Amino acid sequence: MTVEAEQLLALKPALARTSLFDFARLYADMVPSPGQLRFMLAIIAEASCQLVVKVLRGGGKTKCAAVAFAFMLLQNPRLRIFVLSGSYWQARRLYQYFLPLVANPELFPAGSLVGEPTQYLTQFREGGSLEILTASARRTRGGHVDVLCIDEAVLVEKGLIDAVWPVVRTSQCPKRIVMSTPSPEVNLDWFLRLWQDSTRLGFQRHEWGMDECHWINKQDAEQAKLMLDSETYKIEYLGEIAERTGRVWDSLLIDRALTDPSAGPPLSSDTEKWTSLDWGFVGQAVLLFCEKQAETVYIRDCRIWSKESYTSIKQEVREQYGGYPVYPDGEAVADNEDLTNMGMRVVPVIFSKDKDFLISRVRWRLEQGLLKIPNPDITNLEKGIDGRKYFTLVQQMKAYHYGPSGKPAKVNDHACDALICAMKHVEQPSGRGLPITVTSATP
Repeated sequence: MTVEAEQLLALKPALARTSLFDFARLYADMVPSPGQLRFMLAIIAEASCQLVVKVLRGGGKTKCAAVAFAFMLLQNPRLRIFVLSGSYWQARRLYQYFLPLVANPELFPAGSLVGEPTQYLTQFREGGSLEILTASARRTRGGHVDVLCIDEAVLVEKGLIDAVWPVVRTSQCPKRIVMSTPSPEVNLDWFLRLWQDSTRLGFQRHEWGMDECHWINKQDAEQAKLMLDSETYKIEYLGEIAERTGRVWDSLLIDRALTDPSAGPPLSSDTEKWTSLDWGFVGQAVLLFCEKQAETVYIRDCRIWSKESYTSIKQEVREQYGGYPVYPDGEAVADNEDLTNMGMRVVPVIFSKDKDFLISRVRWRLEQGLLKIPNPDITNLEKGIDGRKYFTLVQQMKAYHYGPSGKPAKVNDHACDALICAMKHVEQPSGRGLPITVTSATP
């Protein structure tokens, strides 16, 4: 190594201690984009602050926070930082960014830490610490820190955020940092209110787009447009807020999905088939019988009951479709148990958990032309074609709209809910089991 190289190497720690940008560049293998650097500088600023960050998935917000926290502890090893992560993997990711920095003897000499750092707690001899936990009500009500960071806030239930919010109130320089991609998860409404009303609530906004994320594979982003519906792509790949106003699904796309049953492929004996059921506590109960050929889902039957008793409905479902799995609305626990006791394979759909995702998959299938519904205007009883039974389904789909709360309005939506339940069979996320294939005789 030349003398000049040795001198440059010796300068590394000094540069890193005085410049956050050099700290990230020299030790974290990171050249912050303009938006990232503004966010990181806001974190380490000496003044108290509240920051809200809305960034696309993979945009580097977690790494920005981890690097900024390590730099802050380099400057002040008495600082106490608490991170509440929306998931185990999110917590693990932040720790993996943070550990190599605080374990580097060029930055933190031997003896700086108390014991070995763990994924959950890194302690400094001068009293500082970084604690990284997934949502835990017990821990959030204990201890006081200087910096609170909520990572992927849409995944953290509101009650846990309320519990953790006061932990910085005894600090002389309190900081709150709320970060997330605006995905349709359990706490999206809270995050959007914080973002949209940030000025009144005393929060400083930070965001950066895909054009600053040179590490994101642009080819993958283009391919994702084929796999995701337009709203999901906007959220996950662009970091934008979905427009939860107006109609849920485009009427023109619904019209495009309407087919002449006599012109389409007939019902096959060796394809996946299943039913979905919305119990319709007020008014209609709706069942859809579905078939999947290649990647296209065909609605093969639509039953609507408005006056019949639930007992007779369950008996009819059992007699007509007992050989197929049924995906009912999960809220009718007793009725779903009855179907199970009658020998049917029942997979309840939990709307509080899955509804937004399944709505997006209906949208994707409409956009890709992979959902086919018999045209209500085509009826030929001699050929066994009765399009009239699909009239209510199509009309409700076209009228389905978002209410003032940003959620679909609960008005004449039983057929829509049945369609949403039907998506559960073909759109199972990884980790929830494979769809069930049934090839018994068709009704």
